[in-house]
Amino acid sequence: MPSRLFGPLPTRGIWTAVGLSRGQFLAILTLSVACFAFIGGAVWVHPRGDHFLRIGLSYAVIVPAVAFAMRHERPFPLGRALVAIALIALIKLVVTALLLIALVMR
Repeated sequence: MPSRLFGPLPTRGIWTAVGLSRGQFLAILTLSVACFAFIGGAVWVHPRGDHFLRIGLSYAVIVPAVAFAMRHERPFPLGRALVAIALIALIKLVVTALLLIALVMR
């Protein structure tokens, strides 16, 4: 019987500490990275171009997405929301920086 190469994704992680589910956390991160990659055209078409609009909007989408994900919690967890926003923004920064570096160096 063949063994599985990879196990299931963890259900607990950094997203748990900020009060988001794994799905919510990854969806917000994916949305933000997708905004960076596609706003104003695909980033790989002009990797050395002006990215001000795409950078600004890709970070701006994180705030309402986190607020939407935490909308049912009463009272609203402002501290956890701010930490979640900062954490997602930091991970997005690393992901998009690596993406641009890979595109420019090819």
